[in-house]
Amino acid sequence: MSNRRIVLGMPGYGKQSSAAGRGFWRACQDMTGVWNYYQSGSLLASNFNQLWCLALNLVHRGERVDYFAMLHDDIGPEDYWLDTLIQELEDKYLDVLGVAVPIKDTRGMTSMALHRDGDNWMPHARLTMHDIYELPETFTSYDLNHPLLLNTGCFVVKWNQEWCKQVRFEINDRIVFNTACGRYQAQTEPEDWCFSRQLHEIGTLGHSLEGIVNPLRIGATRKIKVLHTGEMDFTNAAAWGTEKYDSDAVPCSPVPFAFPYDIPGWLHPDEGRELAKLADGKRVLEIGSYCGLSTVCMARTAESVTAVDYFDGRCTPAMQDTRGQFADALERHGVADKVTVCHPDAQIPLPEYDLAFIDGAHDAESVRADIAKVRDCLTDDGLIAFHDYKGIDPGVTSVVDELIDDGGKMISLTNTLAVVRPPAAILQEV
Repeated sequence: MSNRRIVLGMPGYGKQSSAAGRGFWRACQDMTGVWNYYQSGSLLASNFNQLWCLALNLVHRGERVDYFAMLHDDIGPEDYWLDTLIQELEDKYLDVLGVAVPIKDTRGMTSMALHRDGDNWMPHARLTMHDIYELPETFTSYDLNHPLLLNTGCFVVKWNQEWCKQVRFEINDRIVFNTACGRYQAQTEPEDWCFSRQLHEIGTLGHSLEGIVNPLRIGATRKIKVLHTGEMDFTNAAAWGTEKYDSDAVPCSPVPFAFPYDIPGWLHPDEGRELAKLADGKRVLEIGSYCGLSTVCMARTAESVTAVDYFDGRCTPAMQDTRGQFADALERHGVADKVTVCHPDAQIPLPEYDLAFIDGAHDAESVRADIAKVRDCLTDDGLIAFHDYKGIDPGVTSVVDELIDDGGKMISLTNTLAVVRPPAAILQEV
């Protein structure tokens, strides 16, 4: 690894945090071949460009540069972060890899965003720390269905002198009149988003540049744990923050299949993800839908979902008409065509289901009645999932335990989500 030639730049305002300083000098286990440069000044983009020019000029003078990395002077990564980041870049066949870093407030927003077509001033949405943890540990634009706009606080580039001569860091500003608000507004295109857009443009036109054969591949990761130092330290080590998604920009998380925090309900995110796995490719019968939280989780992966509910808020803290919220949630998350609604007093359509989810009335008598209803239309190897089992509602717990005592088999337990194979299916397996 010591034969690598790396330019590591740190832009700043002369107020380097101790954690950032440690990261600057302990970037690699073997710092042989690492050029460290600290560039301080009041012009942010100029600092970035001067560091970039150092790498360009090293190659121009005949030196070899394999990677360029940048670490802001208020971001403290774990020791030997650059070794890990370069390895991840190579393992994923990427050209540019940035670390997901929260900005310095309690919302849990990051500087990463999704590009809005035709608009360099307003992104489609920012990514929150909750969004980041819904994505693969290392992700690209393909995981988001939008061009990814990186932040430059902690990132690495696989150096290519040809395309690296085509880009720059630039902060763009303008003043516009917002007719909807009736006032003038200042707008900014940050240097990291401007830089990212240039990367995407080169990726699209890469075949026309000498030395570029394939489009640039740009990714982001939470593999490196960092602290962003402000009035307190802000970490990327967990999903956190008051904002589950950028609610100022989008009606729900821009991450495909992210837990639908925008829908009211009592389902834990881990339970929602488990339901999505259970429903994958299956015909699902749901007893108790409320505003559609569990319905959306399952319908995203299921072949179909039949939702059985009165939609009047019974068995919840407040009686209300929830049918409108339910329908809006299905439309917002693009699953309306997969869901059939059935009144509890009507005949359930489709005679056989692979999975039944029971989350209706929680008294023992109602749960028993729901079990009898779903067992009549389950496939031979069908499963039943129950919400609020163990320590949440005694009615659910006692009836599920009865089912197991009668020969049912507990398949899994995720928080309060119990998955049971009913006795008839157990007997047919023998």
